[in-house]
Amino acid sequence: MSLSKAEVLALVPQQRPMRFIDDIVEVDDEHIVGTYTWKEEDCAGHFPGNPVVPGVKLIEMAAQVGNVAWAIYLMSRDPGAGDVRNMVGFFTRIEQGDFKKVVRPGDKLRAEAQFGDEGYFRASKLAACVEIRFDGGPKDGELAFEGFTCGMWVPREQVAG
Repeated sequence: MSLSKAEVLALVPQQRPMRFIDDIVEVDDEHIVGTYTWKEEDCAGHFPGNPVVPGVKLIEMAAQVGNVAWAIYLMSRDPGAGDVRNMVGFFTRIEQGDFKKVVRPGDKLRAEAQFGDEGYFRASKLAACVEIRFDGGPKDGELAFEGFTCGMWVPREQVAG
């Protein structure tokens, strides 16, 4: 079974104020693309009078698109992966994260994840190369962030508290 883009987005567990995906515009076995338009409240307190999207939130966007949403899609296509609705995803690692441009409220960004040379999907683990670029406006296409992110999925009962 293969989930649609809307079904994948509906299964992403993060919700406002920690969801940084508005739309999934492409997804297949080789890549995923998600977009998000940053809001004033995403930058609350960072910095008063000169709001800037915190870098940790850009990393979270990269992980949500590249390790959560994409893993949901890939696991839905793998009969041995189990039901993704009974799994919990965790962000486990970032390597070579590099911030290239300042992101501000109102900026729409496009995150694309693919396997690249080092990425993989196996045993409910996903490692991906993620690029986040401006989508529209005067910086259209410019790179805001790039990095290598990893995540894993475990059965919900293993993390129940």
